[in-house]
Amino acid sequence: MRQLAWHDFDGAQGNVYWVNSDAGRLEFTLETAAELPSSGREGGAFRLEFRGPFDPILPQAIYDFRRGAESADIFIVPVGRNETGTLYEAIFN
Repeated sequence: MRQLAWHDFDGAQGNVYWVNSDAGRLEFTLETAAELPSSGREGGAFRLEFRGPFDPILPQAIYDFRRGAESADIFIVPVGRNETGTLYEAIFN
């Protein structure tokens, strides 16, 4: 599996991804993609924030994110919740 890089998400805000979980196939939207100061990580350092459904709240773990024919395993952590859904963060540093 290839390493994810900043250029994979630069300008991708608003894109919809399908996440496979024990709760089924859930729709997640990329709300924020922000480049972080360089850590020397190949592919750059960056932060992603996804909005998922209000329920269920997925526990922090690695999930399979899919968009079209593309697939990536991403470690997400729930960081907030409001009437529009649950926010999850992924940091690549």
